[in-house]
Amino acid sequence: MRITKSMMASVAIGLTLSLAGSAMAQPDKSQLVVGQLQFLKNFHPLIQVNNTKRLQINYGLLPLTAYNWDAENECILCEEVPTLDNGLAEIVDNADGSKGMRVTFKLKEGLSWGDGEPVTSNDVAFTLKMANDPDIGFSEFNPWTRASEIEIVDDRTFTLVLPELTPSFASWDQVLPEHIEGPVYAENGDNESYVKQTHYNTEPTNPGLWNAPFMLSEYQIGTRLTWVPNPHWPGKKPGFEKVTLSYRDNSSALVQNLLAGEIDAVPVSPGGISFSQMLDVKKQRANDLKFHVIDGTNLERIAVNLDNPILADIKVRRALLMGIDREAITEALFEGQQKVANGLLSDSNALFNPDIAKYSFDPEAAKALLAEAGWTPGSDGICTNSAGDRLSLDLATTAGNQTREQIALVIQDLLKQVCVEINPQFVPLQEYNGTLSRRREFSGLIMSSIRFSPSTSPRIAVGSDRIPTEANNWVGNNFSGYTSERMDAALDDFQSSLSSAQTRAAWADIQEIFAEDLPMLPLYFYAESYVTVPDMQDFHLNTFDPLMIWAVDWHRQ
Repeated sequence: MRITKSMMASVAIGLTLSLAGSAMAQPDKSQLVVGQLQFLKNFHPLIQVNNTKRLQINYGLLPLTAYNWDAENECILCEEVPTLDNGLAEIVDNADGSKGMRVTFKLKEGLSWGDGEPVTSNDVAFTLKMANDPDIGFSEFNPWTRASEIEIVDDRTFTLVLPELTPSFASWDQVLPEHIEGPVYAENGDNESYVKQTHYNTEPTNPGLWNAPFMLSEYQIGTRLTWVPNPHWPGKKPGFEKVTLSYRDNSSALVQNLLAGEIDAVPVSPGGISFSQMLDVKKQRANDLKFHVIDGTNLERIAVNLDNPILADIKVRRALLMGIDREAITEALFEGQQKVANGLLSDSNALFNPDIAKYSFDPEAAKALLAEAGWTPGSDGICTNSAGDRLSLDLATTAGNQTREQIALVIQDLLKQVCVEINPQFVPLQEYNGTLSRRREFSGLIMSSIRFSPSTSPRIAVGSDRIPTEANNWVGNNFSGYTSERMDAALDDFQSSLSSAQTRAAWADIQEIFAEDLPMLPLYFYAESYVTVPDMQDFHLNTFDPLMIWAVDWHRQ
């Protein structure tokens, strides 16, 4: 069975481009309106973090460091990136004879929260304390838990003490305001209570929560977020007097509003319109809008619940992947501009291991594998085993994401041809990111994305200690429940690699093991894409860290 454009059209959500000939509105160029899907109900920057949240939070709360569009780690809140060469990072001997690290940072002069209180080393110490509290459960992207303690030199200078070697020693997430969040944490020492009481959820427009060039001035649930300049930001002043994130129920509404000139910019999935919608808009309005597209590192994948005995069988997982025509999907939906994924890293990544096992579309081989695993077609064409169990699996993904809904339906049709019944389920984002994925309350398959920047360890997705559980406050993105001593050993090697040769060797092993075990089914890598008004300037599309980190540079001619 081959996928055709007519087949994709039969499952697509309707898209009307009736406004293609209308005149674009003439907006106030001192303001920017960004169209969005998926409003955040948990607004805390370091709890239940996903790609959508990172794209929205970074307007107002900056990380200590971030990788820019040139793949260079740069200081965002600090003055100089620590390295072994400049002496701000050093390898030290621990008391037990193992190796650890000391990493020293100096915050930028004049750095302040939106209420005028200075950002200090005490804020970093507070963030580290919360991160190391097992009852809270912070983000795993650039986890503060890598540091066991902090030594404060002065208000702006501090040294992080790392008990282990790690190649990401110079990459750190956002800092929290102790003067605002300290009292809340003191009175709410567990995750459930703290998330309910944090000012990020009860009073998100409190200026003291934000330390970026922008701070949140308006928060209307499900409708909009409005960011305005932080009067206490010591650096370059923002190019916009206001940035409004304007939310819609579906991506087709975003397209219509973009074409009507009611919004000035929109991300291309996740969080916005689909890539196919962008391509349609480009055909109609290529001269009226600017289309920003670069190769991406954001992996769209299907996590499999390995507690399900059907999916615990590697032959079944391999058959599922071989039954999905990923090349045809990317060609039909994305005109081939999204790269098929053969593993955790793109084939164009310098660290990609070309010798890993690859699973091309081969329905006959998929059926043979299922037969080996004890599954034979029943009278309705769906396989059953000797116990009479049907080869039936739920496939859940985020509701309102047109691309994922389309792909889920295409996968349903494709896998039916190899005797697998797929039951698509489209779930609201909050439920998907909460109980369904992080609490692993799905029975079969879930489809979403994960990004690996140069500083993010693959342990977040495939480490046995990153399976979300009640004991770790549901932290981690190993939704499949994958455990492998061999993979854990390779991840340990990666964590301790400080040279490019060591990093390359560790990544090669991780990719090889992943391809053999298939704890997730890799689909494709998102091209990083955005559509904006044509006169948008200094809009740095970035595949490593959220481009909003550099929103201060954006302006219109």
